[in-house]
Amino acid sequence: MSASTHGEAAVSTSGFEVPPAVHRAAQVLAGVGLGILVAGLAIARERALTSLLTSGFYFLCLGLGGAVFLALMYVANAGWFTVFKRIPEAFAAYVPWGAVTILALLPFVSSLYPWAKPGVMETDHLLHEKAAFLNVPFFAVRMVVMLALWVGFTWMLRRISLRQDAERSLELAGRNVTVSAVFLVLFSLTFCLAAFDWLMTLEPHWFSTIYALYNIAGLLSSTVCAITVTAILLHRAGALPQLNTSHLHDLGKLMFGFATLWAYLWFSQFLLIWYANIPEETVYFVTRLHGTWAVAFYVNVALNWALPFVLLLPRPAKRNPSHLLRVAAILLVGRWLDLYLMVVPGGQPDGVALGVFELAGFVGMAALFTLAVTRTVRSTPMVPVGDPYLVESLHHHT
Repeated sequence: MSASTHGEAAVSTSGFEVPPAVHRAAQVLAGVGLGILVAGLAIARERALTSLLTSGFYFLCLGLGGAVFLALMYVANAGWFTVFKRIPEAFAAYVPWGAVTILALLPFVSSLYPWAKPGVMETDHLLHEKAAFLNVPFFAVRMVVMLALWVGFTWMLRRISLRQDAERSLELAGRNVTVSAVFLVLFSLTFCLAAFDWLMTLEPHWFSTIYALYNIAGLLSSTVCAITVTAILLHRAGALPQLNTSHLHDLGKLMFGFATLWAYLWFSQFLLIWYANIPEETVYFVTRLHGTWAVAFYVNVALNWALPFVLLLPRPAKRNPSHLLRVAAILLVGRWLDLYLMVVPGGQPDGVALGVFELAGFVGMAALFTLAVTRTVRSTPMVPVGDPYLVESLHHHT
């Protein structure tokens, strides 16, 4: 990969023209995938709903992760990422779409969550103590409020960025920092609550205080991987000629670091529960360490940490675009498997069952995500010419 060209004169001021065939294929796949899920509600409701939750949350995290990545860079006054800033912005544009996919679960709460089934709260004394929090109306209110906050803040971050291109104002750069700081605080609280609500209450008797941080680590790891893949593909398509090996090196370091953070939190959660050996805590892992679930359990660790750790350890590995694509693909598959292991075993303890509904959910959501991202990159210049850190990013070298 070549170094960036010199100066702002080489920067494109137009959006990337996505091939029409890609757009049409995404539309067809989104329609087919989501159509199969809708049909699945009548044929195999539980599998269709768990597929919708797994893949819906997966891609919502990529969209939300784009906004979090931007906010972290703004608060840190980082300039190196500016060349490819439009990529996490495009990811963040998916958040309203992702919010709709999660809201689609609300009519089926009683089919998906054991605590929401009629009569359960009255007969289960342990759940009855949680009734003030675990009830459908309050659950729905929390979901709507959290999604509305995420949509609002992602919209604000993008609006300020586009105004910056037009006005080239340093005041707007400062506003980005302020909005990002507030967003990161609210994100930390609301995403933790979302992880508890939408994932952990699938097995309402079990709990883990590390669970939310563990999911944040997964969000950060998968988002950096998706940004890396998109940046390399756009560079190869000629849309980001300013991207250089130093940008990739920093992205590779983030991939390595967040994968290791995920492993640290995964091990901390597992070790504390295994060592304490308290029945109401170990039940979570008992299911996942038997039958075909045990295979998925260990493959999950290999994909999300062991393989990426070895493959990204050498410095040249983090500067090789083809190698980064392969490692990012491993981590992105691992993230989906990680969510699948969080969502499915509680209601399907007999073993792994991957089939048309799981595939349809992933393909349909992936196509929807592609439509949102390509729509955004077509409509705005690929490089933010009004960003005060652009020159620093163009000449970034490590």
